Amino acid sequence: MQNNNPTVLIPFNFDFESQAALDFASKHVKDYKYNIILLHVIERSEKLAEVIVKDSVIMQVKEELKHKVDKLIKEEGVEVKIVVKTGKPYKEILKTVDELGAGFILMGTREHEEKAITNPKLGSVAGKIIRYSPVPVITFREGNLDYVRNILLPLDFSKRTGQKVNQAIKIAKAFDATVHVISIVWKKKEKIGKRSLALMEKTVKKIESEGIKTKHEFISTDGGGRKMFLIEVLKYAHNNNIDLIVIMTQSEKPIIKYFIGKSAFGIIRKSQTPVLTITPKYVDSDYMA
Repeated sequence: MQNNNPTVLIPFNFDFESQAALDFASKHVKDYKYNIILLHVIERSEKLAEVIVKDSVIMQVKEELKHKVDKLIKEEGVEVKIVVKTGKPYKEILKTVDELGAGFILMGTREHEEKAITNPKLGSVAGKIIRYSPVPVITFREGNLDYVRNILLPLDFSKRTGQKVNQAIKIAKAFDATVHVISIVWKKKEKIGKRSLALMEKTVKKIESEGIKTKHEFISTDGGGRKMFLIEVLKYAHNNNIDLIVIMTQSEKPIIKYFIGKSAFGIIRKSQTPVLTITPKYVDSDYMA
């Protein structure tokens, strides 16, 4: 891209979900000052790599995409890069992120895709992108993506939690949003509760030092496990008008089963609120370590 504004990549399949993603970006692009990459992948099996998609087909798709964004470019003066590729959709999407330096991916999901996301053996494009993307991915269900004023950040104890916090800070700055920090613990785990409270206080200070507004809550539950974590996260999101939930796709270890763990995919599948997922980078240290 030709400037330093953040860039959002929208995989566009000419369906309701991708149009909703483009509408969201179009509505807020002036306020949030980001660039847009609109990518369409013409699916082609790797086993049929010798089959070449005709240039005329690619040009036709580009013209259709251009028609989608002409008004946006003229009225808002935003930079929109149109890209058409052939191949495996999830592979080409991830390649484009790297090639064009996208800051995050914005895409809708459907019910059958959400079920596939939870099962790595199934071929969900969204699931593969969520698991392997080097940048955050915002997924949403049809009709529930609007403004991002309140971001929910549930904490866990993995060494990669700092990465999630740092990404939440970036997104909050981009959307001028308030970050809600919550920590959910089982009443029987008193020692974990003390650690969790200290971690929450440390996280809130870090976020506020970046000039971002915060709210925080320590939630003590009678039950434990992934199911209770899922219930409490979704309940908090519903009761506090949360616009975006920030989670990691995996934790460092199943060290604290009362926190995120595998429940990340449960949140993606069950949440009516858009979810931003982060794949942790396995580095030696993290500010929470």
